[in-house]
Amino acid sequence: LAYVKWFSPFNSHPELHHLLYRVRRSIKNGARLAIIVPVDNIWWSVHLLPKFRPIAPQEWTSSNV
Repeated sequence: LAYVKWFSPFNSHPELHHLLYRVRRSIKNGARLAIIVPVDNIWWSVHLLPKFRPIAPQEWTSSNV
């Protein structure tokens, strides 16, 4: 079994500056939407990247992020 968190569908066009598609967490009544599914039902996985601010916090280092 796998615990799967839901995200929004892709926008119709990728973001202009990096050509990646933006997704958002799916939330209903203030709670994240998620399900438990058999692993055999998973077709592929995806890698999600956070949306960073223009400037990274100064306290971030290669050993704590």
